[in-house]
Amino acid sequence: MFACRPSCKAAAACRARREYRVRQGRFARYTYDRGAPLPETLEALADADLITLGPGSLYTSVIPNLLVEGVADAIRQSRAPVVYISNLMWQPGETDGHSASDHLRAIHEHSSPDLVDIAVLSSSRISAAARRRYAEQEARPVTNDRRRIESLGVQVIQEALTTTEQTIRHDSNRLAQLLVKIAGGTRSTTVDR
Repeated sequence: MFACRPSCKAAAACRARREYRVRQGRFARYTYDRGAPLPETLEALADADLITLGPGSLYTSVIPNLLVEGVADAIRQSRAPVVYISNLMWQPGETDGHSASDHLRAIHEHSSPDLVDIAVLSSSRISAAARRRYAEQEARPVTNDRRRIESLGVQVIQEALTTTEQTIRHDSNRLAQLLVKIAGGTRSTTVDR
């Protein structure tokens, strides 16, 4: 276990003391001193048409926001669909070996097992050359283990969402179009609960 003080993504609510528990080169648990969210944050979650988690660093961007007191509960109570956008590649030293379902399990462990309604996965193929470039940095593609995600009670949407540029990234236009489509429903009509 080690402690650090990186910049806080939930700056108004975080006291910035974070602890990471690492087991076999993978994060096992993440905690920090909780603060109170701004009232505007809770209002925005209550009024949202869509709530997205990711893409981004699982343990330093996504999960810290869920640890702010009351935020995960506000997300659960919202009528908006909650969408996790899976990362395309491992983050070396943080999510080595993580599959998409491992990302979701970590989110659930730090919030609630019924927080996420939909997982968005990219079905785009990553070229061998790009895989080799990333492998030099010990990054590999996140495995899209659809059945395991569905066994968590999360609906899966898998579409070609990766850019064909040098850097492996989500295609922001395709992803935005998909999210707008998802936002057209509500939690109760998008996902059977």
